[in-house]
Amino acid sequence: MAQLPPRAPSALPQDHWSAGAEFLGFASARRGAHRRSASDSVAFLEAVPMDDVIGGGGSAGDDFDRLDDEQLMSMFSDVDAPAVSDGGAGERAGDAAQLMDVGDADDGMAASSPAAARAAADGVADPKRVKRILANRQSAQRSRVRKLQYISELERSVTSLQMEVSALSPRVAFLDHQRSLLTVGNSHLKQRIAALAQDKIFKDAHQEALKKEIERLRQVYQQQQQIKVATTGGADIATAASMQARQELLAYEGAAIR
Repeated sequence: MAQLPPRAPSALPQDHWSAGAEFLGFASARRGAHRRSASDSVAFLEAVPMDDVIGGGGSAGDDFDRLDDEQLMSMFSDVDAPAVSDGGAGERAGDAAQLMDVGDADDGMAASSPAAARAAADGVADPKRVKRILANRQSAQRSRVRKLQYISELERSVTSLQMEVSALSPRVAFLDHQRSLLTVGNSHLKQRIAALAQDKIFKDAHQEALKKEIERLRQVYQQQQQIKVATTGGADIATAASMQARQELLAYEGAAIR
């Protein structure tokens, strides 16, 4: 078992024990907000009622007598047994006051540490580095502005193109309809041209046949004329044959002309 510090005599002055009572009250009040590490020289008391520590009617020298050995061990668990001296109580009272001041200083530093860190950083910052940071921020801001301007210009261009498309869509639809009608008309004309070409071929063949027939009839007529000249006795027969041949020739010529 670790050696306990010696009990303080009950005949010590009132002010020394009032300092110890203040220390115990500070320990119980600060336990929920600030917890000491294992390296601190004093461990705070876990649960000590304030009414038992700070008494109104009893002697001040009996304050520590009310604490049992376990509570004292929890208070001084990290402290080696001090040497016995007449001024031990005064030293403990001084340590308690010093710990109170240190706790308040720690709270103040913890509250002001971000502001102090920023102030120190601003105080030791390099002016060139600050200028470079500001220049980078301004360049980034200008780049963002240019990007936003470019995006807005693209949006305006897209909007104008969409309006043009909306205006030209009816005209494109009308022209497409006209193209469809012209395509149908062209197909009809092609069919008619094909029919006329076939009719022309037929008529050319028929005209060629008529020309051949006319040529044949002329040859027949010439032969009959020769026979008529050669034979004088058959003048009437030759005349009738030549008249018939001539009528047939005129009939074929009229058909060819039509």
